[in-house]
Amino acid sequence: MKNKKAQIEQLQGLVLALIIIGMVLVVGFLIFAQTKTQVVDMISTSTATNESYTYANATLTALTHSPGSVELSCSALYNDTANAVAIDSGNYTCTAGSGITVTDADGTLGFPATMYVTYTYKTADYAYNASNEVQNATQDIPGWLPIIVVVMIGALLIGLVSFLRNQAQ
Repeated sequence: MKNKKAQIEQLQGLVLALIIIGMVLVVGFLIFAQTKTQVVDMISTSTATNESYTYANATLTALTHSPGSVELSCSALYNDTANAVAIDSGNYTCTAGSGITVTDADGTLGFPATMYVTYTYKTADYAYNASNEVQNATQDIPGWLPIIVVVMIGALLIGLVSFLRNQAQ
């Protein structure tokens, strides 16, 4: 009869392989995320000055360059073309990929129907889209690891049962 300790020691290679695979995947995912960040830093910044904006209280409205932007920062919002009356920055937020939201919480500020916004933006380019696609494609891999582990454990159990059956005969 074979030593049961020797059978369990054979699992060390499997456990070590799973740990190494997990570590390689984690490092790979970190590299993909950092690559995407570096690509965003390399995209040149553009500026839109005095773009007209149709005000709707607390409603997200797309700016000309907000769709497809990976960074968007509003620097000023005015209620006239002469840039004489600035809207307080606490009354608006800019969101990359979406646009601008202007809020008159209590309705007392009386914003005009048309305002003018100045903002900077970075538009996604080929490198950003490629790194984004790679990162999205690899996000499915960790979901398969538990399945792989369960299949390996099942295979080991079937092997153990057949080994014990052969010993009983």
